[in-house]
Amino acid sequence: MHGLYEISEMARLFDITRQTLIFYDKIGLFRPARVNGRGYRFYAPTQIPRLRLICIFRDLGLELKEIKRIMGVCDTRAISDHLHERLDVIDDQIARLTAQRSCVAERLSFYSEVERWRNQIDSPKLMHFPERYVVFVPFETDEVDRGELHVNLMLAVSKMKEAAGIGPVRGWGTMLLQESLHLETPLAGAGTFVVVPSDIDPSVLTNVKMCPEGTYLCMCRWGMPFDAFGIKQAVEELDKRGLKAVGNAFDFCLLDTTSYNEFHDEDFCCIQIPVEL
Repeated sequence: MHGLYEISEMARLFDITRQTLIFYDKIGLFRPARVNGRGYRFYAPTQIPRLRLICIFRDLGLELKEIKRIMGVCDTRAISDHLHERLDVIDDQIARLTAQRSCVAERLSFYSEVERWRNQIDSPKLMHFPERYVVFVPFETDEVDRGELHVNLMLAVSKMKEAAGIGPVRGWGTMLLQESLHLETPLAGAGTFVVVPSDIDPSVLTNVKMCPEGTYLCMCRWGMPFDAFGIKQAVEELDKRGLKAVGNAFDFCLLDTTSYNEFHDEDFCCIQIPVEL
């Protein structure tokens, strides 16, 4: 028709599909100026501003039903109010994505740490660590098995998720009391912990324990984080070096059941004992 655009021409003008324009027509958002006897749609040049505004709102992330409502009002104040609401939604999304990105970065850091320690197995060494925090839940008994370990761990995970909305992305393990390290049952008073990510304020959490900044005797092994034999090996190394523990020990589980294979059917752990040089 003279002076009108065919649907394919209008679609090309706005870099959208014919199907999009057909759908807009069906929902009453943007109807053609004319439809001929064969059902072909035609659009007038004066309709271009309306479709342009619709495309702008789509680029801003508005839903079609929202756009239809806004276009029906044609009031800049109402449009501004709606866009302010859209800004709030976007800000919330950014906050969630920022938090998620931080979690991914923490997990990457954890896996880098795992790879570093895998090259240090059976090679005790002294290392300096900054201040760290964990959420701790004590075992109900000194006799611990895999079942109690994992159930107890989930209690610690729940406490951190409830307060900070984040899971154990930075790892977990068993905390051993300083006064129990030389006992026949070194798990006396022990419990599981989850590491608090570096960007989480520990003051918002409960059952928090601090891993103080300082030097730690570190010893990696294949074995469970409740295995008294592995703990005693680390304590023997401590005594052999003439070192004194100055705080609770932290047995970090770096690889758990999910990493078992034909070569290893136990966890890969790194016990860290704060020492006085």
